[in-house]
Amino acid sequence: MRWQCGRHCRRFEAGCMPSRVYLKRLENDGDWAAYHRIRRRVLWEDRGLDGYDERHPNDRLASNHPLLLMHEGTPVGTARLDVTGPRLGVVRLVAIEANLQRRGLGRILMQEVESYARRVVWSSLRSMPPRRQKDSIKASAGWPFGPTGKTH
Repeated sequence: MRWQCGRHCRRFEAGCMPSRVYLKRLENDGDWAAYHRIRRRVLWEDRGLDGYDERHPNDRLASNHPLLLMHEGTPVGTARLDVTGPRLGVVRLVAIEANLQRRGLGRILMQEVESYARRVVWSSLRSMPPRRQKDSIKASAGWPFGPTGKTH
């Protein structure tokens, strides 16, 4: 995905959104460690919660797609896309590193997740709000929220 400077471009670091931002499925133990580190810190610790479960079985279900947003080879965000029915996916546990928030990466993440979902033939996506608050990334991107529930 390439981003050009323009009237609606949000700045990231010194320049416009770099073309080196991309979404990837988790491939190895290092990816899983980064995925859990970002989620634990942003969605649990920064919100005063504890009890994050790195071994939660839903993360490893074949029908679920854990994803990392990468910037220049470094993980900066996470999302999990779950298959919940024929041609229906739910986006859960969206997180951007705290020091990189409010720079447009959340919007890029949601656009990339939507594009990824289209490639795997889903026609409808919903987002699930995390406990205690709705996720501003998904809300600002105009995503419909599903019923509230657990974060996993």
